[in-house]
Amino acid sequence: MQIQKFLVPFLLSTFGLGFSTPSVEAFTLNHLSSDSEMNALMQDIAFVAEGRIGDRSATATHELNLHESDPGHPQVTDQFNWLSGVAQPFELLYDAVSHLVHFTVGDRTLTQVYTDPFSDFFLRTRATKPGSSMLLSNLQLDGISLNAQSHAIADTGGLDILRISDVMNSFKLTGESTMTWQGTPPVQSQLAFQIKVAQATPPKEVPEPNLAISLLILSLMGMTSQRSSWQ
Repeated sequence: MQIQKFLVPFLLSTFGLGFSTPSVEAFTLNHLSSDSEMNALMQDIAFVAEGRIGDRSATATHELNLHESDPGHPQVTDQFNWLSGVAQPFELLYDAVSHLVHFTVGDRTLTQVYTDPFSDFFLRTRATKPGSSMLLSNLQLDGISLNAQSHAIADTGGLDILRISDVMNSFKLTGESTMTWQGTPPVQSQLAFQIKVAQATPPKEVPEPNLAISLLILSLMGMTSQRSSWQ
């Protein structure tokens, strides 16, 4: 009985992390290798928040937009003067009751209502002009640091896609967006990021350790009980 008395607390403390479920563990993160891989996973797009270099706050085109499946027909647009190497804070906020989306970059905010269901985010960064890069960093979801980024560098492929799975209901995604270039600035969508909010195929599940740990503890408890009865 003495062994059982000290063994169980020891095992619980040793494997305590297996029983706790911090909020960050509710999110699954992984990087995708291509647009074709991303498109194969997305079943339906709820909405997309986009930042692009455009013509840097001139009037011929836009730099920020909210749209559904067709980026050529955004519901809301705005101007923004991107500066090379300057990190601009962004926020994507969704209220599950009103279905209202707020997309903020720097001091500009776009709002629109979207009602389709979703489960995943795809943070897609793109840079096509040599010497340029697009970075989404310091990412937090509902105040929890994701310890991940999406970083496209033109000279090493120019595309990066970070998938965040198992997201539902209201959310607040924040971070910093940084466009960098050398010489003449890129134009239009040569430098851009998109946050695609979509219903997607569930990622492959990794077995949780909780059941195995529970069975191990129960087994050891049974062994110690038997030993006690033999004495």
